[in-house]
Amino acid sequence: MRYRFFVLFMSFFINDRSFAQEKVRLSPGFGESITRELAPFFSLSRGQIEVLLKGEVVSNGKVSSPTGHEQEMTLFIAGVHPRNCTRAMRKLSLYENYHNYLDFIKTSQYVEQTQRFAFVIDHTLMPFPMSVRFKIPRIKGPGKYPFTFEDGFLKDLRGTVVVQELGKFCVMGLKTDWRGPDTKIPDIVFSTFIQTVGKMGLEHLIRVSLF
Repeated sequence: MRYRFFVLFMSFFINDRSFAQEKVRLSPGFGESITRELAPFFSLSRGQIEVLLKGEVVSNGKVSSPTGHEQEMTLFIAGVHPRNCTRAMRKLSLYENYHNYLDFIKTSQYVEQTQRFAFVIDHTLMPFPMSVRFKIPRIKGPGKYPFTFEDGFLKDLRGTVVVQELGKFCVMGLKTDWRGPDTKIPDIVFSTFIQTVGKMGLEHLIRVSLF
């Protein structure tokens, strides 16, 4: 397990940095605006605000076992896109193409009439593929968009996607909470996995949606 864990981190490190990525460089004055937009979902530390101002992605994931038969998960991800929200979401709203954007998403489908987004996540670190289905509109501009996983591995997970204008830039965030049956995945492995995938995932989505 430790060897596979090391390979995962190395593969993410190499793949993510093998492409140049345009990043924002914001003045400290933007920190208050970022804090205000994300405050309803997560309390940012000063260090995390500085990370966002440098154009980096913040990812905070935690998994615990409140009882012997349950696990509890929280995940918060945020970043600042170098384009405005409307321009950024032209590509990111095409959910059916996400398997082309992210290597760990193997299939992705979206049904316009029902607003159902379904995808399968798989990676060498995971003991089995994770099938996820939830209802969410095509996000084409600023707003707050709640969603719930309807079935599958993390059934009843609740979350919110945040997309907010910040001058000529766009603040993007995602907050999720879940409590359910024990997944049989150790808390530390589960926690590190969601935090790492969340960070690298948003970084990659920002990169592929620059043009």
